[in-house]
Amino acid sequence: MLLADQTSDSYCLEFDPNTGAYSRIKLPAPRIDCVGFSGIAQLLRSPGKGKVLVAKYVSSGEAWFSIGPEKWKLFDESMGLKHSESSSGLFCELSLHKDGKCIKKFRYFRRDWLLLIIDSTYDYLDFSLANLPVDLVPHELSSLQKQREDFIKQWSGKFTPNKALNPDAPNDGAPIS
Repeated sequence: MLLADQTSDSYCLEFDPNTGAYSRIKLPAPRIDCVGFSGIAQLLRSPGKGKVLVAKYVSSGEAWFSIGPEKWKLFDESMGLKHSESSSGLFCELSLHKDGKCIKKFRYFRRDWLLLIIDSTYDYLDFSLANLPVDLVPHELSSLQKQREDFIKQWSGKFTPNKALNPDAPNDGAPIS
């Protein structure tokens, strides 16, 4: 499956949701929407782990998120997600809680630390745009069910890999899996 790259409209990631394997691919033209992609991902540097792919995507009609090769259902009532920044501002941590118990902590170098220092108008929206894990945490503006439905609708377009990688190729509407 193809995932949009959070950090560049000129690249995408070919991703295997079963293994977590990925490769970064340069697009022939910059991405302008989410058509042709099953989700969005970001490569983050983690202390001691190097580059780790964090992704949220639709597979088999269900919303998922993954950190490296591990994956969980996105917008699951039994799963809690918490995102926090370190006091220094250089690191962030995403923690996953299942039935109130922490099952995973992922620490990574924040991508926008220089912007935080030099931009006096920097705010949470800027932080959210630079760091994909921020958007993994469900919001309280609508129900989890509605957020899940909206996410699946956004990333469930029918497409072929040729159409996603070559906008001039004919699209026969066959979904990629």
